Amino acid sequence: MEALEQPIIDLGGQWSLTYCDGAEDRTYTTLAQLARAGLKTCPATVPGNFELDLQAAGVIPEPFYGLNILGLREFEHYQMWYGRRFQAQRQEGLAAQLLLEGLDCCADVYLNGHLLGRCDNMLIEHAFWVDELLQGDNELLVHIRPPGLEARKYEYPALVSAMGVHAESLYIRKAPHMYGWDIMPRALGGGLWRPVSLRYKRPERLEEVYLETTVLSADSASARLRLSYKAVLPESSAAKYELRVEGRCGDSTFQVSRPVPFPAGEIMWSVENPRLWWPRGYGQAELYQVSVTLLCDGEVVDVQRFAHGIRTVELLRTSTTSAEGAGQFLFKVNGVDIFCKGSNWVPADAFHSRDAARIPAMLDLATAIDCNILRCWGGNVYECDAFFDLCDQHGLMIWQDFAMACAVYPQDADFQARLAQEAVAVVKRLRRHACIVLWAGDNECDNAYGWHGRGD
Repeated sequence: MEALEQPIIDLGGQWSLTYCDGAEDRTYTTLAQLARAGLKTCPATVPGNFELDLQAAGVIPEPFYGLNILGLREFEHYQMWYGRRFQAQRQEGLAAQLLLEGLDCCADVYLNGHLLGRCDNMLIEHAFWVDELLQGDNELLVHIRPPGLEARKYEYPALVSAMGVHAESLYIRKAPHMYGWDIMPRALGGGLWRPVSLRYKRPERLEEVYLETTVLSADSASARLRLSYKAVLPESSAAKYELRVEGRCGDSTFQVSRPVPFPAGEIMWSVENPRLWWPRGYGQAELYQVSVTLLCDGEVVDVQRFAHGIRTVELLRTSTTSAEGAGQFLFKVNGVDIFCKGSNWVPADAFHSRDAARIPAMLDLATAIDCNILRCWGGNVYECDAFFDLCDQHGLMIWQDFAMACAVYPQDADFQARLAQEAVAVVKRLRRHACIVLWAGDNECDNAYGWHGRGD
């Protein structure tokens, strides 16, 4: 028996955008309150950015013509409200979750006048359970506060620095380049820049699955795989749960089943004569199509499907390199030394809602010159899943920075906790990709200590 469908309602498309100068603190929880306030309103598109919405409405000219980009400074202290209505009700046996995949940035989210929560990070997803609030005809309102005013709420110890004029960027978790860079204009942005959806989830389901290659034999004739899983299961039940893992790549297949006595655990098994994932120029980037199925008393209750590349990665690095060049910084994939031919990956667009449409052609350019590695720069956003899917397929290795750049960041416990939450969210979203060979802390933050006289 196949798993029951878990419906998804796409909440993208036409929204409304209401805006005003942010000097006065205003709180509105419904579209009706906004309408009575008489503020300026124009149509908006989600995914999108408020600059693009204002341009489409004729409020501002094309930002990339002449010096028009400088005119965006006027809107940096504006408050914005994105709103829309949609039809959705509670569905028996399913739990409803509102998912905002990219919300820029400091925002309150209201459903039918009720505050769901507050967000302060454009770089990660935000999810809210909304079962009790759905009422058929629904209203979603997102109040986005100006990042510059939000930044004023923090303390700035004497030792923090951000290229002299960008201290406002230190506590606000936006892409660093948005404050202005040598390669990017200042465009602080705002909006719902990635998809918004309502997702119905089964009460028994797979919450997380992560498949990794732990061992590859020296002759590549056998690989050892490990699947870590986390499920949502009833606290007390006489039902018998089972996990089944299946994979296929050409004529190479595997299948393994294990009982699930507890909601979290791992399964390990071997694959003989595996088809390996190789970087571009060293072989085919082979990918197994994998399904992980949760069964209850023999019936399917949930399935997760994804591509998996069987490969091992090592970074061999000496602590120092001599003036003569003696030293080592070497990636080995599947035990083979890799000559890296790479480039720096910087923002696809100043307005990130347009990134997804531009990425395929940009990656085609990288493969056309036979790149086999891209370093995703720490001044950027974390790219969408489709970017990493294409890199998996093309054999493009990824060196992934975390989104910090050219600054001496705060060291207080609260900020560290926010970074930890971000890192967990990003790693969990992207760790399944064979293309990612390295996670790096940041871009040039160690150098920033020297630039600003902070020592080594």
